[in-house]
Amino acid sequence: MQSYQEQEVSLHRLLQLSAATPDYVQVKPKGFRTILQSTVEFLEAQNIQANLLVKLPAGESWSEDVLRYSQGLPTPYQVYWFLRPDTNPLSVPLGETNVIVPLSPGRTWRGDYFVVVQSETFAAMVVAHRLQPASAKAQGTDPRLSYTVQADADTDEEDETSPPDEAMATRPSYLSVCCSINPDLVATVVNAICHQVGQTMAASANPDLDWLTQQGSEMPAGQTLTPTYLTLVDRWLNWQLKRQEHLRQSASTYRRQALGMSSLSSQNEVLLNTLRLKDDFLNTVGQELRTPLTTIKTALTLLDSPHLKAPQRQRYMEMISHECDRQSALISGVLNLLQMETSVGQTQLDPLSLAETVPPVVSTYQPLAAEKGILLAYTIPTQVRAVQFPDSWLRQIVIHLLNNSLKYTPSGGRVWVTARSTSKFAELEVRDTGIGISASDLPHIFEHFYRGRNLPPNETEGAGLGLSIVQQLLLSCGGTVVARSQPEEGTAIVVRLPIYPSRPDR
Repeated sequence: MQSYQEQEVSLHRLLQLSAATPDYVQVKPKGFRTILQSTVEFLEAQNIQANLLVKLPAGESWSEDVLRYSQGLPTPYQVYWFLRPDTNPLSVPLGETNVIVPLSPGRTWRGDYFVVVQSETFAAMVVAHRLQPASAKAQGTDPRLSYTVQADADTDEEDETSPPDEAMATRPSYLSVCCSINPDLVATVVNAICHQVGQTMAASANPDLDWLTQQGSEMPAGQTLTPTYLTLVDRWLNWQLKRQEHLRQSASTYRRQALGMSSLSSQNEVLLNTLRLKDDFLNTVGQELRTPLTTIKTALTLLDSPHLKAPQRQRYMEMISHECDRQSALISGVLNLLQMETSVGQTQLDPLSLAETVPPVVSTYQPLAAEKGILLAYTIPTQVRAVQFPDSWLRQIVIHLLNNSLKYTPSGGRVWVTARSTSKFAELEVRDTGIGISASDLPHIFEHFYRGRNLPPNETEGAGLGLSIVQQLLLSCGGTVVARSQPEEGTAIVVRLPIYPSRPDR
């Protein structure tokens, strides 16, 4: 059997050499504090009255749970606090149930911390030993990942005399913890502690230490496994299971909160990107409005010249009229965009027939096409399936596409509108034999204010928003638009509209 001289050095070593061979777990100081808190809360919840043997790191946060428990203890139960002479006194005033047991300034229990519960019906203990980072030079590893049991080195500085935040939080510190309700194992630890107290207090006549000195001299046996004791063991097990479930639920809640924060971060990023796009849009609108105004102002200044000839005056008047039309088109396009954004969530998506909606719009443009010498025709089969799209939006899309085709198709050309159905979409195509679009311009034609094609003579330059509006309207309702074009051969714009879902027969 191990001698008490060895037992005095370390309770951790005593437990390692005991016949019970208890298990250990390495935890950080915060984990050790949680274990202590759970133990005290169990004693309070089950109304267990017991003597406690306590040695903890200095600091209010370590002692507050045990001090709270001691305030409800009746006589003759007491809490025995083991402190070294140079340790700061407890911040909470000690009462009749709290007894300070001074430790010798030697190496006894250096790095050991414990809370031992001893009563007639229940026994439990939490014994911890501070681990020190192993020498990186000796271990050949990162000192944060390598730990050794604190030996009884004379150079070790006692952490319990320092504030816990400095002692165990500012460096990578772990504790080896043993929790047990084995009555024989608890009795072994109690005997070792009381024997040490009996040797230290041999000459003392302090009556508060009678229970400790009596335990040390009588060497009591382990707790009898009575039905009451076994009932408390079951409750202890259930208590720990409930605590683990609470921790699991808390971890799940924190995980959901973290995911929620991640989602909020993504939404915030999208919002910031949207705001940047709006700022860019407004900046571009301002520049587009400034250009015709500058031209108009210059022309008006030149018109005031007394030496201006009639042909020049006529040219400046046409310039003013042209820029006014351009500015009007720009303002109308911007208003259309704003109206579209505000009406997206208010639009009713009823089934819409292309054969009923598209031909009337095309017919209104046939006189204009005839005036320009362009053949405008359409072929919209009645069997084309109904689409899920607002009627007013589809009319606006057809108008923008027809305007572009008629504007960029010279006299003698053709523009025709066709439609067909697929399994998922109804396709509406507007094709012309106009001047076409270059390969470099084609990827940009749906951007705001982009005008890449050469404008035919006598045509007013638009705002560059028509195709952008078409794309935004389609994206808002699950549709798409693609463009195919070859210079001098014409352009085809294909609009794909979502099919209205058919309801099963009841």
